Amino acid sequence: MLKREEEINKMFNITTNIPLLDEENANLFAAATLLQRLGNAPGLTTNAFYAALLSEKVPAEQHESLTLAAIAIEAMMSDAEYLDSYGTEH
Repeated sequence: MLKREEEINKMFNITTNIPLLDEENANLFAAATLLQRLGNAPGLTTNAFYAALLSEKVPAEQHESLTLAAIAIEAMMSDAEYLDSYGTEH
């Protein structure tokens, strides 16, 4: 777990009785933390995100789940911009 993710979990303490949902939420918060560190500019590459995973010493078994969470966040952001809706920042 990333240090920033631990701070966010302490602030929000988002837990349910559904372990899979809790795991997905934790992955989204962790991915958002990494994305914020890499900046909000469009054009982030997979290689840059993967390099951030390595530099943060994220365990290899979490790489896929955090990458998928980051893709989900970026996809939601691009859809909002495409639909001329309110954009978001991660």
